[in-house]
Amino acid sequence: MKIQLIVIEAVLMGTFATLLMDFLAGILAKRKLIYSFISSEAIGRWFLYIFKGKLLHQDINETPKLKDEKLWCIISHYLIGIALAGVYLVLDSNIAFINDQIWMSLVFGIATVCFPWFWLLPSIGIGIMASNSPNRSQIIKTNLLNHTNFGLGLLLWILLFHRFFI
Repeated sequence: MKIQLIVIEAVLMGTFATLLMDFLAGILAKRKLIYSFISSEAIGRWFLYIFKGKLLHQDINETPKLKDEKLWCIISHYLIGIALAGVYLVLDSNIAFINDQIWMSLVFGIATVCFPWFWLLPSIGIGIMASNSPNRSQIIKTNLLNHTNFGLGLLLWILLFHRFFI
């Protein structure tokens, strides 16, 4: 029963945190506080090519387009958010230090910035931490703000809803 509750909560928590991250990204982008460095189509293309066995791209924008890229961007984005929420919930239920410190959800969310910095950016041709981009500092700041907002979503979930699942 505990595993089932973790899965259900992970789906809800990950969706909530990702929605909040996207909502806040929209506000920050309108105010030009974050930098849009990749299109949703390119992210969907990157995700789809993973399943075709192509893990590295010289420039994701030069990689041939695939069908339904925008849809796959949304699907992959939310699946990743759900998976990360699931990892957090497993850690929370098994490690007393994490469970005892409500702010750990925010720290965990911020720490997830390692995925774009060390996986997404290098694989789409921008380099580790955008080292090959002339807009490196803007991309790093954008990633950090977005993942902080994801962590904020995890924290808000813990504060508002987690008690219903434990």
